[in-house]
Amino acid sequence: MPIVMTQPAESLNDAMGMVSIHGRAVLVAMLDPQTDELQLMHVTVPQPDLQVAKPSSDRLTVGEFFHRLGTELMTEFRMKFWKHTAVAHKIPACAAMQSQNTATARCSLPTKGLKPALATAASSR
Repeated sequence: MPIVMTQPAESLNDAMGMVSIHGRAVLVAMLDPQTDELQLMHVTVPQPDLQVAKPSSDRLTVGEFFHRLGTELMTEFRMKFWKHTAVAHKIPACAAMQSQNTATARCSLPTKGLKPALATAASSR
């Protein structure tokens, strides 16, 4: 699934323009400027079966849209250059990955007896 990286102050119009390039559902990612937490939303392609929504404001930023999704979790919306309405929903953050000590929450990889791939490739030349 494509991922579109955005900035909080970026225009939602610009971000959704990048979403449109992919022609399929996309994840939109942004770092929260106050907490540095990764925020994700899933955006569908515009759906002809949905009632056509009023276009979003040209001044709406990605940060404001994420904030709105924080209270609604899911919303129908349309950009002025879309014929149909799409759906965006916020993907809840993983609590373990948001903690300050994420090392214990991750799976540790076995290291005993393993040679680094680059060293192995270099020694075989």
